[in-house]
Amino acid sequence: MGDRQNVGPCLPRGSKIMTVKLIACLEDVVARLGTAFGEQLTYPGIYRGSRLNVTPVVIEKDGVSSVVISDADSDACKVMPATVGKSVYGRYFDWLKDSSQPPVSFEQSVRSITGDETISCDPSLPVTRYQALARSGPVSLWPAAPLPAVHIYRKRRSEIEAQWLVTRTADAAAFTPFVQTLRDGKRLVAAMTATAKGFAPLDALCAETGSPALYITASHEVEMFTGLPATACEQFGVTALFHPDAEDITVFAEQPLPRSDFHRAGEAANIVDALASAGTGTIAIQKDSLSAGIYVELEKTAIRFEDASYVIRRWQDRRASDDAVYFFFAANAVLKGIDAARAFFHRNAGAQMTERDLVAAYHQGVSRFAGRYGFADRVGAYFDIVHSGARTLLPATAGDYPVSATDKTIKFDMGLTVADAFGCIRAVSDIARTICRDPELEALHDRLRDILIDGLIPSIKAGLSGGQIHAIGVDLLRPLEGEFRRLGLLPAGKGIDDYTRDCGHTIQRQTISAVYFLPGVQETVEADMLGCAEYVWPIGDVLIAVEDGYIVMTDGGIAFTAEGAGQ
Repeated sequence: MGDRQNVGPCLPRGSKIMTVKLIACLEDVVARLGTAFGEQLTYPGIYRGSRLNVTPVVIEKDGVSSVVISDADSDACKVMPATVGKSVYGRYFDWLKDSSQPPVSFEQSVRSITGDETISCDPSLPVTRYQALARSGPVSLWPAAPLPAVHIYRKRRSEIEAQWLVTRTADAAAFTPFVQTLRDGKRLVAAMTATAKGFAPLDALCAETGSPALYITASHEVEMFTGLPATACEQFGVTALFHPDAEDITVFAEQPLPRSDFHRAGEAANIVDALASAGTGTIAIQKDSLSAGIYVELEKTAIRFEDASYVIRRWQDRRASDDAVYFFFAANAVLKGIDAARAFFHRNAGAQMTERDLVAAYHQGVSRFAGRYGFADRVGAYFDIVHSGARTLLPATAGDYPVSATDKTIKFDMGLTVADAFGCIRAVSDIARTICRDPELEALHDRLRDILIDGLIPSIKAGLSGGQIHAIGVDLLRPLEGEFRRLGLLPAGKGIDDYTRDCGHTIQRQTISAVYFLPGVQETVEADMLGCAEYVWPIGDVLIAVEDGYIVMTDGGIAFTAEGAGQ
């Protein structure tokens, strides 16, 4: 690989010539910066398939610690030790931020602390970050623990697809009574069982990109190639090798899998030997999740490597409609939960409340809804973003912060995971709403949601690029420009065209997808894809956010969060 020229020799911990160390393991980062810091991080949970590619890292140089953290998660720095330095990369949209300069990259942020010195890196650092740092200057890795032996199995893809379908069919039947009450209910009911694409889109994508094999390492994705829940994949050290059009998927496990649906095919001294003997000259890997420690060992073999990230995300986007019932449930469960939290907030006006109190009320509402339609014990928290605009305009996990009727806005951006009867995650939600104290802000919030439901979502048609959809979303805001200015929600010198935040995205088993509705994005949406459309308006101490789910039909998107008259 072309990035090896900057890789220095591995140095042991504590070596006297090593003055700069990069700590990537999230547990180690939290141990240094505190539990409160870890609890406030949002993006490591959202990026379930590539957690370490967004996790803050700690740089230790000459006895001084500094955290390198994305702007989106930087609110957590308020609760870390005062002796720790901070370097922020990226940029989260805020009307009052200067967007005239390009945002700082992760590697630039790291090098602003380390300079040109060799960085001795934690071997758990993902390949993406490792290669970026190697391009920016000299790097090395700490010695990694010896790789364990692996057991090799074959799993028939048809068995996995059958598992997906049988659970989908049962859950769609159970949830049909609710979906029938939604606007466009008949079409949405039909959509819950309309497709059964399975692995076929992945075969096609591999053919399009010339990928002969995919090595799947993120447990969140491995469950889709094994039928095992991600928790089991993590416990047993399971990864998978997918060959397009092959009936069997090769499964590697660090612990035995004595099940009749996993057909034993041998053992190997470690995963490097197993892949080297798989007979595949080129393998696409998940660079956002595969550790650099394993990667440098793989590079010693004759295998050539590509990045599988796009293929996996695009496949998940293309097959998401197979699991439409789980997306419909997740999004509407969030709305029921937010309704419960809003009612709790207004009932207790004048009393002391915290963000966690609102989250507790929210989850009670979700639980009641889940039990009503047979999803009890299959719903989990993906992320709970609840905070007032006065506290922060950045995404922030709910904490022990007070909320009250004096807050102009309280933002909810809530995520749920929904599992099937086998415990495999089939969908997530990503839905936002805001409690607005001022009647004019509330009216604006509701108007923005009407624009999503009746304007932007119906305009999301197959073949449109993310950039084109963003342009439509901005155009739909133009009639409100005067209202924004009157309410002090547009800074001087800026107009609607300066709204460069995304207007939504596609969605699959995590909110990280292949198409974002941002200027310049050329990737297109396709029929049957699902996603979220949104407006987020942060300025001063006001944070208005609205977000709804959609599915792309032949005549455009229809919302699956638009309730009927009976709701």
